[in-house]
Amino acid sequence: MIRVKIKSWTATFRYPTFQSGYQPTLPLPPLSTILGLLSAAKGEIVSLNDVEFVGYIFKSGGKGVDLERTHTLGKEMGTDVIKREILTDNTLYLYLPDEWERYFKKPRYQLLLGRSCDLATVEEIKPIKLEEREKVPIGGTIVPLESNIPEIIQTLPIEYDYSTIPRRVKVVKPFVLIPYPKNIKRAKIYEGKLHYDDDLNLGVWLYDKSLLG
Repeated sequence: MIRVKIKSWTATFRYPTFQSGYQPTLPLPPLSTILGLLSAAKGEIVSLNDVEFVGYIFKSGGKGVDLERTHTLGKEMGTDVIKREILTDNTLYLYLPDEWERYFKKPRYQLLLGRSCDLATVEEIKPIKLEEREKVPIGGTIVPLESNIPEIIQTLPIEYDYSTIPRRVKVVKPFVLIPYPKNIKRAKIYEGKLHYDDDLNLGVWLYDKSLLG
């Protein structure tokens, strides 16, 4: 297994239910964004069927609001200004099988943490071994409802169908969003058994194609 450390100045993860007006950001990326990163690195669309497993931990240094001018389409062209939340000073840790090292050493396309302006770079690719432990702290990721961890619940896209324009959501499921803890000692605890990253002192939830079933 490898751990890929990705950094970005800004990131935006749009709430699926907000289509216009004020644009808040999710506190961390959905699985569809993670698969988008894998697709950009490999140079082709990647599904959960194409990767043995993937896990991630995300943290940001803060959040702000940006003013953005948009162009409206209709009978007459026009412009508008909307407020958009952005996450700043972001770090994403990806946990992947060893064969993904070559794709992140030389990504085919630009890596993004959200929109086209949220450029990201690979800072480190490190071999890592995660041991399973019980009752470990968890944060900076999403987990299934069955985890029974009390936090934000949101229905999120997992995969898109790119055979149509515009793309269409192919798979959606509800998840629990667990922001990165400000204090590890106060982090949420998963009562079951989970892979554990000793460097970050957090558990890592690994997803695979069984999520699509």
